[in-house]
Amino acid sequence: AFASCPIPARQGPADDGENSAEVVRHGNTVLLVMSDEKRMFVEAGAKGAQKFGKISCSTNGILGQRFGSIFEVTRKGLVLVEDSDSMTRAEESSALLSANAAEASDNRDLVDRNTSQKLSADEIEAMKAEGASGKDIIQALVQNSETWSNKTQFSQQKYLAQKEKKHAPRVRLLRCDVASVCETYFLKNTEKVNNLRPDSLAQVLAYSNVYAGCQALVFDTCMGVVVAACADRLDGQGRILAAFAGQQHHFDAMKRFNFSERQEAVVVPFHTTEIGKLVEPEEEEPDESPEAVEARARVLIDTYPEFVVEKMATLTDEAKKNEYLQRREARIRRQCAKPLPGSVRNWLRHTSDSLIIATEFNPLAVLLELLPLLAPSAPFVIFSEYLEPLVQCFREVQKRQVACKLQLSNTWTREYQVLPGRTHPTMGMSACGGFILTGIKVAARPGAS
Repeated sequence: AFASCPIPARQGPADDGENSAEVVRHGNTVLLVMSDEKRMFVEAGAKGAQKFGKISCSTNGILGQRFGSIFEVTRKGLVLVEDSDSMTRAEESSALLSANAAEASDNRDLVDRNTSQKLSADEIEAMKAEGASGKDIIQALVQNSETWSNKTQFSQQKYLAQKEKKHAPRVRLLRCDVASVCETYFLKNTEKVNNLRPDSLAQVLAYSNVYAGCQALVFDTCMGVVVAACADRLDGQGRILAAFAGQQHHFDAMKRFNFSERQEAVVVPFHTTEIGKLVEPEEEEPDESPEAVEARARVLIDTYPEFVVEKMATLTDEAKKNEYLQRREARIRRQCAKPLPGSVRNWLRHTSDSLIIATEFNPLAVLLELLPLLAPSAPFVIFSEYLEPLVQCFREVQKRQVACKLQLSNTWTREYQVLPGRTHPTMGMSACGGFILTGIKVAARPGAS
C-alpha cells in the first residue's frame, strides 16, 4: 500500500534549498494512514486538533517533513519517529523472527478466559491521567499478564502490535497521488466510488490512453476520482470534458491533489443537457479572448444585485466591506474565466481522443449518447461494478459494428503478507473490483445506416 511513497533515507525537517515538492508545505492536503489502516485527509497547518482514535492532538508536526515519514501520536502532538519503517515497534522485531521461532512452544495450553490480565481498565485510565506514555502502559500490561511467558514468539509480537495500535499509535505521512487517494475513497465508502479499486483505475487509465495534450471525454460519478486521475496525467496540457447530471458536479477528489490553477483549468465540467443542443449550430461564435472575459467580469462586478446591497448595509466596518467586495470580485472573475457553454459544445462537436465512462447510471444509454462524440480509432473504456450492464453494451456495440477489439474483463487482486515462515494471503480482501469493457471506435462504412 505504501510502495508509491517509499521511506526516504534521511528524515527530519528539510532545508529551504531542497525540493519543496518532497516535503509538506502549509496548506497542502496530505494523507495520514494509522497503524490500524484507518485513513484521513488532513490540511497541513490547519487550526484545531485532529482525532486519532481516542487521542486528539495538533498535526502541525508534519509541516516541513518528508512524505513517507512516520510519526507517533501523543497528546502533545505528532512526534517524528527517526530511522524506522515500521508502523509498530512489534513489526520491527517480528520481521526478524525465523520460520522455526514457534517450535519451542505452542499455544495449546492457553485458554481465553479474559482473566489473565490483572491490570484493570480503571488502572490504565489512571496511568494515562498521570501522563504515562504508551510504552509504559504496554510494559505494565505485559508484566501483569499471566499467560505472556507461555505464548510463542509469534503470539507475543501479535499481542504487542495489538496493544501498540491502541495505546501508542503511529501514522504514516503519504502524498495524495492517484493510487493513495483512490484507495482511501475505496476503503472509506465503497458505494460512493462504485467499488472502484486502485488496480481497476490503473487499467482504466491504461486502456483509455489519456495523455498530456489530448481531449478526454469523461462521465464520472465516482466522487471525481477518475476525473482527478486524468487531470493528474494531463498536468495542465489538454482538456477534460467532464459530464455530470444533476444540479452540480461532485468532483470531491479534485480537492485532494493540491493541483495548481493551471492543472485544474484542464477540467471543463458540463451538464449532460448540452449534448442535446449539439444538433443546432451556434448563433454566434463564443468570444473567449482575455478582453471579452474582462469585459464580462467588469459588468458583473459593477452591478450590485439586491442581496449585495442588503449585505453591505449590514456591514458597518469599512474594512469588512472591502474584504467582502474583494471576495465577491474574485468569485466573479473565477466564474467568468470558465469556458462559455457555446465553447464547450464546439469542443464536443470536434470529437475527443478518449472516452471514459465510470457511472452509476445505465452504461448502455450513456455509451450510445457519448460514442458519436468520440473520434474514429480512439479508445473507450467503461467501468461498472456489475457484469450484466457491460454484457448489454458488448452485444449492442457488436450488433451496430461501431467498434473493434472489444474486451470484457474482471479485475481481481489479492494482497499477501510476506514474512519469514508466515507468507500467506491476507485474511480479509475485496471480493470484486468491478468489470471493464474496452474497445476502439471504428468509422462508419460509406452508405451504412
